[in-house]
Formats: sequence, C-alpha cells, structure tokens
Amino acid sequence: MKNTILALEKDLFFAVKIRDTLQHHGMIVTIARSLPAFEQRLTPATEDEQPALVIINTAITGVDWENAIRIARTHHLPVLAFGSHMDLSARARALQAGAQKVVANSKFTSDMPALVKRLLAEPPTTNDMQPDSTITHEIAEEE
Repeated sequence: MKNTILALEKDLFFAVKIRDTLQHHGMIVTIARSLPAFEQRLTPATEDEQPALVIINTAITGVDWENAIRIARTHHLPVLAFGSHMDLSARARALQAGAQKVVANSKFTSDMPALVKRLLAEPPTTNDMQPDSTITHEIAEEE
C-alpha cells in the first residue's frame, strides 16, 4: 500500500507541485482547498484512501488552518506545516495546535520528500499533542 498524504493548500499551482513531487516518490497525494473538503477526506470511504500524514500551509487565507491541524491530530495523524520564515506567530500557533514539524517555505520546497518520509517513519502517537522538540532547532537553522 502506498502512503497517502492529505494536503490543505488553496494555491492551485503549489498544490500541483506538492502532488507531483510526492507522487514522484511513490506517494498518493490528495489536495483539499477548504476546511470542509479537508475534514471529508480525513474519513474516506476505503481504508486505502486513509491519509497517513497531513501537510498544511500556514499562509493560506480564508481557511482555519489551525483548526485543520487540531482535527488532524484528533485522527492521530502527524502534521507537517509550512509557511513564511518571517511569520513567527503562525509558527507558534501551528505548534500550539499540534503540528509535529513546522518549516519555512524554502525548506519545505527543497526537502519535501525527505521531510514527509521522516514523519511517516516515526512511530504513530495517539495521545501526544506536544510538538517534536527539534522543531525550534530546525526553524532556527533556516533563518
């Protein structure tokens, strides 16, 4: 079974980049452009469509991405969030909402497959809402 990824991204061009990049590495990517579509895809009709990881853009407007992170965590899914390295508030809110990794756009774009594979390889957690302690270190290296 291939790894299925659910991404919350409104920008069509960047959504295609995420999908194509990860498909090249053997992953199935589903894109949601709204919170209702995101929630619907978290509980798919078949087990094969169940996402193993969620990717969320913290810079999207008009979508409650913080709630999307919290919802994904209630489904015990790891969350990889990305956004502007200048928006420290969004980073802090993503971590508070439960994202395991928060990286700058540049790191996400350049290391997307490795970041996703690393999160997929980590053992699933059911009760930890605390983010990975390496997140702050990774962000600091980006700046």
